Amino acid sequence: MKKPAVILLAVVVVLAAGFGGWWWYQSQQDKTLTLYGNVDIRTVNMSFRVGGRLASLTVDEGDTITAGQTLGELDKAPYKNALFQAQAGVSVAQAQYDLMQAGYRDEEVAQAAAAVKQAQAAYDYAQNFYNRQQGLWKSRTVSANDSGKRPLLARSGSGDPEICSG
Repeated sequence: MKKPAVILLAVVVVLAAGFGGWWWYQSQQDKTLTLYGNVDIRTVNMSFRVGGRLASLTVDEGDTITAGQTLGELDKAPYKNALFQAQAGVSVAQAQYDLMQAGYRDEEVAQAAAAVKQAQAAYDYAQNFYNRQQGLWKSRTVSANDSGKRPLLARSGSGDPEICSG
């Protein structure tokens, strides 16, 4: 009876040693998995997120590529132009804002006041001319056709009778 127990023990020891050796061998091997075969997908459609002209293409058909590799670049000119236009718009807006903050110059205020006075004088002249023509029409000194143009002259605010003639 001792003999079968010794044989069984020897088999267990050999199996344990074989398993331990196999496990040690596997742990020492590189973890790279090498597979051989064919890949069914041969073509991948690529595109940029935005449209534009292609400035450069760094790979050719059939080249091997890696993740993160630049395949091509778009022309940057349209985007640079848009950036410059936006910067110019910001500059114009900043200048207008600065003008609003600083207020108008005294010369600009005086020029606007002079324009208002000139417009008021032209209106007063036209109103007086209209009133005079109305008086002449009532006294039948001027024709009804000529007096019909005069309200236009008075409403235009201009003292120039040529504006309403014709």
